[in-house]
Amino acid sequence: MDARHCAGLEMAELMAYAASVGSARARRKHDARGFVGNATDATAHYFGQSEGFGTMPHALVGYAGSTVRAAEMFHETWPDQNLTVLVDYFGLEVSDSLAVCRRFPDLAADGRLALRIDTPGGRYLEGLDPPTSYAVLERHVPEAIRGYRDETELRYLIGTGVSAAAIHHLRDRLDEAGFPDVKIVASSGFNPVKCRVMALAKAPVDVIGTGSYLPEKWSETYATTDIVEYDGEPRVKVGREFLLRR
Repeated sequence: MDARHCAGLEMAELMAYAASVGSARARRKHDARGFVGNATDATAHYFGQSEGFGTMPHALVGYAGSTVRAAEMFHETWPDQNLTVLVDYFGLEVSDSLAVCRRFPDLAADGRLALRIDTPGGRYLEGLDPPTSYAVLERHVPEAIRGYRDETELRYLIGTGVSAAAIHHLRDRLDEAGFPDVKIVASSGFNPVKCRVMALAKAPVDVIGTGSYLPEKWSETYATTDIVEYDGEPRVKVGREFLLRR
């Protein structure tokens, strides 16, 4: 997900090329899966793809006014594409995930529906807090939280945002509701350390999206674009209210 962090075409080219070189090296040296694609058509060839991959933006969910309606709009426009739906905009990751699955049961059953969680670090995924996050991992992977963990590892395991506990929790709720073939896409701060912690915790994630990690060494270029108002109505995803004017 490099595109939104690029300050111009030259930077986009550099980032995609560098990511593809590092990914190829990881595959050769560690038998890693590596990056399977990126967000734009212009640099997709670096990953052996003819076009970019991606998911709906938060802006679409804000415009639609509901997660289900955003999913409907996307599917109406591209009915032949697999559907990947952002479910964190309103802070109802579990509720909205289940609502989308029930709205598109055929896609869910065929494995053509995925749910992307991008919960911001300022809050927990719906239904979680520190005690319940501990309980989730204790149930699934008790070895992950026994023994010393530094502050960063602990945050990735049971902290706010997209944690290992959050992914396990969402998977549990989907399976309980009868949607075992619906995939989970996780994004938000996925650097090598966070990916290692997710592996340690056996997080049931199907796809990981990374973006801001790629240019983190060029911190002076860091920027994101967020729509904060629709037709005069202030609106941002839950957890990013600091973007609104006071």
